Amino acid sequence: MNSKALILALITVLIWGSTFAANSVSLNGGYSPGHLILVRFILAFIIFIIIAMIPSVKFRLPAKEDLLKIFLLGVLGISGYHICATFGQVTVSAGTAGLLIGSGPIFTTLFAMWFLKEKLGKVGWFGLAFGLLGIVIISIGSGDSFGISPGVVFIILAAIATSLFFVFQKPLFTKYTAIELTAYFTWAGTIPFLSLRLGY
Repeated sequence: MNSKALILALITVLIWGSTFAANSVSLNGGYSPGHLILVRFILAFIIFIIIAMIPSVKFRLPAKEDLLKIFLLGVLGISGYHICATFGQVTVSAGTAGLLIGSGPIFTTLFAMWFLKEKLGKVGWFGLAFGLLGIVIISIGSGDSFGISPGVVFIILAAIATSLFFVFQKPLFTKYTAIELTAYFTWAGTIPFLSLRLGY
C-alpha cells in the first residue's frame, strides 16, 4: 500500500469511527434521528453536486440501463443503513453501535458466497463463526440488564443493509469510478429523507 492510500485509509477510519460518537452527542443534544439524517445528507447532496461540476473530476452521468440498480442500491445502502443505524443509536451506545456495525464484513462474506459464488476456506469459516458469536455476545449485553436493547435490531439491520450494498455495487465498478458511484448513491439515498417525515 502506498503512502497516499494509507493516509486516505486512516482518514476514512477516523471519520467512520467518530460518526457513532457524533451521532450520540447530536441525538442527546436535541436532534431527532430523522432531522439528524436529513441535515447530514442535504449537505452531502450539495457537496457532491459541487464535486461533479469540477472539470478536472471528469464526472459522467450514469447509463440509462444502470439507473434503477443505482437508485435501489442508494436506497438500500444509504437510506436503509442510515435510518436503521441512527434510530438504533437512540437506545444503543456509540461503542456498541460501532462494534455491531463492524460486523458488516461477516454479512458481506455470507452474501458474497451466496450471490457472487465466492469461496471460503476453513480458516475463513472459523473466523466467520467466531465473528457471529461476538455479535450474539455484544447484542445480549447491550441492554441495561441481561438482554437485547431494542436498538440492536436496527443496528444489525443497518449492517446487513450495508453488506448487501457492498456486494451488489461491485459490478458497477467496472463501468464507473468510485467518486461517481458515491455521488450517485448519495443522491439516490437522499431522496427518501426528503419525502418521508422521519423522526415524527
